[in-house]
Amino acid sequence: METLFQLEDSAIGMIVSSTQWGYPIVLSLHAIGMAIIVGIALMLTARVLGFAAAIPVAAMAPYWRVAVGGFVLNLLSGSALFLGSASELFFNWAFRIKLVLVVLGLALTWRLVRICIARADGISSSHRNLAGAAVAAWIAAIISGRLIGYLA
Repeated sequence: METLFQLEDSAIGMIVSSTQWGYPIVLSLHAIGMAIIVGIALMLTARVLGFAAAIPVAAMAPYWRVAVGGFVLNLLSGSALFLGSASELFFNWAFRIKLVLVVLGLALTWRLVRICIARADGISSSHRNLAGAAVAAWIAAIISGRLIGYLA
């Protein structure tokens, strides 16, 4: 617990938890990062699932760099949010589940990017299954994130 309290007492933790604009700004940055990474991931998975079939899957490759930028923004803002209330979040089950689901969503999407964009030789049923699992992971991660404030 002492370490968690030290994290909360850090400069970033104090800005997030104790200033008028710290939390709203960091939370807004987190929402923007989430919109970028999840939006691009869902765009790719929707394409693999059969939407916009006229667009080649390989044409989505440049967007992955933008998605990585969104993830970095989310990682930094999420870390700052954690520092603002580390002693509460560390023990929150919804927070822990969210972290696992985000890692799962990233891993599934990254695998899909590597398979579909690098090879670009068609989409198989296993690719569609992978895309479906990625969509489910991202949606569950968002729901878990929303539940953090309501579950302990």
